[in-house]
Amino acid sequence: MKPLFFNGLALAVGAALLAGCAGTGEGGGKDMMKSGNTAMDNMKRVMMMPEAERMAYMMKVQQTSLEHGKAMFHDPNLGTNGQTCASCHVGGDTSGGKVEMMPGMKLPIPSLLGVAARFPKYKVGNDAVITLPEMNNNCIVMFQKGKPLPLDSREARDLAAYVSTLK
Repeated sequence: MKPLFFNGLALAVGAALLAGCAGTGEGGGKDMMKSGNTAMDNMKRVMMMPEAERMAYMMKVQQTSLEHGKAMFHDPNLGTNGQTCASCHVGGDTSGGKVEMMPGMKLPIPSLLGVAARFPKYKVGNDAVITLPEMNNNCIVMFQKGKPLPLDSREARDLAAYVSTLK
């Protein structure tokens, strides 16, 4: 698959598949599991579009996802304590402080700049190799006192997509 580049973001033809599954409601994109669409149905629908229309559609779906993810990153309602992702990761970087993991154990707040290149990776708290959406859930649960996002949800995908753009 040859990647296509737009504004520094690589898009593979497979992105058309993801776009069709993004659940945005834009251009007919629906969640695969909820709508009964198959991956091949999405691939056919998107790839059969004229090229200019297909590229515009893919960019619109991706942009909608990134905007939604950015809004989530700044949303105090993602958790229950009024904290946002941006509270600790100002502009995607770090506030420079430390966060208490448990009494007597404080860890520095990491930068999220370039974080997509560092996942999947082993995390002690999970005792497993985890993905970026799973790491996002760790922060939502531990630091924002919220509920984890279903990993197959639009919300989990959109938040991870936005966090992945932080450089």
